[in-house]
Amino acid sequence: EYRLLREDGFRHVIRAENIANKFFKVFFICNKRKNGRLGIISSKKFLPRAIDRNRVKRTVREAFRQHNIRACKLDVVVMMKLAYVQTLNNTIKNDSLVSLLSQLENKCANL
Repeated sequence: EYRLLREDGFRHVIRAENIANKFFKVFFICNKRKNGRLGIISSKKFLPRAIDRNRVKRTVREAFRQHNIRACKLDVVVMMKLAYVQTLNNTIKNDSLVSLLSQLENKCANL
């Protein structure tokens, strides 16, 4: 209910608007459902170990859960960038994701 699962859903969102910072790129588009959905792209190219990719996914899901984006009726795809792998400090990365989601909330309020 809160997840984007199919490749065509991801493609549809990736063609839409986006906001980005050093660590993440967030694509978003309005949907006609009663809640927002989340898709996550964590590449094997950047993080070859599955444990690292899963950690990124857990972090993104938790940040999505804590924000009110689910109520905004948006489809959101979060893509990790190479700088995420190169930076060791997880708190900086988490703060940058939270700030991007806050920007997205503000954009959603204006729609």
